Amino acid sequence: MYKFAICTADGGSFAKSRRRRLRKIKNLSENEKSFSRFLKTSDFLTLISAMAASAYGLMLVYSATYSSLTGGKVISSDVRSMFVSVLMGLIIAVVVSNIDYDIISKFWPVIAAGCAGLMVFTYFFGVAPSARQDAKSWLDLKIFYFQPSELLKVGFIISFSYHLDLVKDRINRIKTIVPLVIHGAVPIGLVMLTGDAGSALIFMLMFIGMLFFARVNIGYFVAGICAIVVGFVVAWRTGIIGGIQRQRIVALFYPEQYEDVMYQQTNGKIALGSGGLFGQGYLHGDMTQSGAVPENQNDMILSVAGEELGFIGAAAVILILSFLILRVLKTATNARDNVGYLMCSGIAVMLFAQVLVNIGMELSLLPCIGITLPLFSAGGSSSLCIYLALGIAFSVYRFSQAPEETLFYTK
Repeated sequence: MYKFAICTADGGSFAKSRRRRLRKIKNLSENEKSFSRFLKTSDFLTLISAMAASAYGLMLVYSATYSSLTGGKVISSDVRSMFVSVLMGLIIAVVVSNIDYDIISKFWPVIAAGCAGLMVFTYFFGVAPSARQDAKSWLDLKIFYFQPSELLKVGFIISFSYHLDLVKDRINRIKTIVPLVIHGAVPIGLVMLTGDAGSALIFMLMFIGMLFFARVNIGYFVAGICAIVVGFVVAWRTGIIGGIQRQRIVALFYPEQYEDVMYQQTNGKIALGSGGLFGQGYLHGDMTQSGAVPENQNDMILSVAGEELGFIGAAAVILILSFLILRVLKTATNARDNVGYLMCSGIAVMLFAQVLVNIGMELSLLPCIGITLPLFSAGGSSSLCIYLALGIAFSVYRFSQAPEETLFYTK
């Protein structure tokens, strides 16, 4: 009897041990399947193109600030801030990519209110950097400066996409268009309050672009363009557009009379064109290393690529960004629903608008209004928020392929 009890105990212990091993094997198998699904539903091409842009941008910003390094410094604060922002942005993008974008869109009231509140706070407590005293658009967080308008872009894409989806069946009615216009005017007004005319232009282009992708009737665009022209004329004649903003616009047409105003853009164009086909060599650009182009780590980063790496280097910048934008648009066309389509369209429009305005500034086709080149220019806020936006695009890509894929939240 005693021996039988011992055998029974041993048998029970063996059975428990066997069950534990089976559970462990099952858990490992499920984890492997989950990780395999994660890899299969990840948009690696878009992620790699974004990382390539950031790596190339860090290299250009390092060169743009290389000659200013003193006291044994290895890298500038711009490079350090950009590097940290890219790392944080990548982590955020991966996390957001595993949250169903439909859940994110349903939180639009909280997101919109939070972004708007942050802009109001910036209006009262924002600071202006030494290079842009006319724009109190930054918050001094002591560790780094943060520009809330960059976060507002992402918030606007989320909230406006949800709004457009709600009214998609009656999108071309006047009663629908008026609230949409008000929705688009709110972020434009908020950034104008902080003196950031450049971001206001980007929001306007985002608003127009998202309406286009929402298939709004072309007649509304014609009417809108006419309204913008009339509004611009009124603002010009009444002096609403005045001071340095007015001078920058006039200088485009009379550069010889406004040499001081055009100094940055003129030198930027000279640097951009002086590199020839292959450039003067990395860290060896005459104007880049002499500091002849002000803020070339920000607004004029393409001039660094053109001077030191030539036409090939500048073209590579545009090609990488073009590929990134087209990848996001491809995700939009393959989205499982209209909200995902509109979100990705908005992200692509945001990137395209910034590329268009930045390059337009560098070629003196547009006034210099302080718009960075996405993922290339120095600016932690911009890189961080672009990766946040890309995280949403990754979520659309993932959940449009495998709605059952779950790491954090799904519908």
